Amino acid sequence: MLTLQSAIGSEWRLFFCAFSGIDQALYNNNFKLREIWGMKKSVLGSTAFVAAGLIAAPSAIAAEKLHIGVSGYMEQWLGYTTVEDNDFSRDVDGFDVKSDSEIHFEGSTTLDNGINLGVNVQLEANTDKNDQIDESYLFMKGSFGEINLGSVNSAMHNMHFAPSDFGIGINSGDQAEWSGFSGSEIDQPQYSRSVLNSTYIDPNLAHDSEKLTYYTPRFAGIQLGASYSPDNLHDSNSAVNRDLDSSDMVAFGANYTGDFSGMSMGVSMGYGTFLESGFKHDKPKSYNAGITLGMRGIGIGASWAEANNSFADGSAYNLGVSYETGPLGVSLTYFNGVLDKSVSQNTIHLSGKYALAPGIDAKATLGHANFEEYHNEEIDATYLVTGIRVSF
Repeated sequence: MLTLQSAIGSEWRLFFCAFSGIDQALYNNNFKLREIWGMKKSVLGSTAFVAAGLIAAPSAIAAEKLHIGVSGYMEQWLGYTTVEDNDFSRDVDGFDVKSDSEIHFEGSTTLDNGINLGVNVQLEANTDKNDQIDESYLFMKGSFGEINLGSVNSAMHNMHFAPSDFGIGINSGDQAEWSGFSGSEIDQPQYSRSVLNSTYIDPNLAHDSEKLTYYTPRFAGIQLGASYSPDNLHDSNSAVNRDLDSSDMVAFGANYTGDFSGMSMGVSMGYGTFLESGFKHDKPKSYNAGITLGMRGIGIGASWAEANNSFADGSAYNLGVSYETGPLGVSLTYFNGVLDKSVSQNTIHLSGKYALAPGIDAKATLGHANFEEYHNEEIDATYLVTGIRVSF
C-alpha cells in the first residue's frame, strides 16, 4: 500500500508542477500553449493509469497465463514365469506382456511476487477402473518452500529413501504381477499399498487422498515436510464421518542429503497417524526410514517400514546394492514384507539397465518371489522379464 500511495503522490506532485510550469511559461512567454496542453494531458493520463491500479492489481496484468505441458513415461515388458501354486484351479505359467504408462499434464506460471504456481495431473495410460487418474494437485513454490494441495502422496511417502533397483520395481509391488500373486486367492485389494509390498507407505493406506502438504526449503542438506488429510479415501470428496471412520491424518517426513569426500549420503525418516480413531478402531500409525550411500558408481541402501493400521498391520524391509558406469547399471535387491497373522513375501531381484538414448532405457530382471499365506496357500515363482522404459 505504501508503494502505491507513494506512486500516486508522485503523480500529483508532477501534476501540480505541470500547472506551475504553465503559469511560468505564460509569464515568461517561453512555451507554446499547444506544448503546455500536451504536458497536461500526459500527466493527467499517467495519473489516471496509476489510479486504475487501485482496482486492477499490476500482478494480474503482468503474470503470464499458465500453459500446460505434457511429460510422463511408458514401460513395456515381456517375460516368462514359472509358478508353483497349490491353487489347482489356475495355471499362470508361461509368457506374458505387461505395461505401465502415465501421461503427466503439468504447467506453472510465476506471479509478480515471485511465487511459482502450477498444477499437476497424472493420467494412467493403462485403463484401470479403480484409478484412472493417479495424482491431481496444485502446487506453489517459492523461497518459503513448497505447498501442495490435492490428491497426492504424503510427505512421509515422498521424502522416503530406498535402495536403487534397475528393473521392475521390487519396492513397489511389481513382482506381485509377475509371480502370479495378483489375482490369487490370498490377494486382497489393500495389499498393493501396504507393507506387504513396499516401504513407501502412508498411514492407514492414505495414498493419494486429498491432502495439504508443506515442504521446507533444504537447509544444510536437511528438508522437512508435513501433510494433513481429513481421511484415507483415494480421490474422494465425500463427507468424513468422524464417528465411524478414522479421520484427520497427519504425516511428517524428514530427509538429509550430503556429500563427504566423494561419497553421497541420503537419510530419511517418516511418521504418520490419525488423530481420530472412529468407532471401535485404534488410531492408525505408520513409520518408515531409509539410508542410501554412493561412491564411484557403487550404491548401497536399506529401508524399513512398520504399519499399525485399522487393517494390514505389519512390517517390511528392503536391502540393495548397485553399480553404474556410463550407460550401464546393475542392481541386486531383496525385499521382505509381512502382514501380521496373514501373509508374507520374500523376493530377490538381479536387474540391469542400459541407456539406449536420453530418456530411453532397456531393462531386465531375473527374480524369485515367495508369497505364503499362514497355514494355507503358497506361491513360489521364478521369472525373467525384459523391457524398455521411455521417459518424455
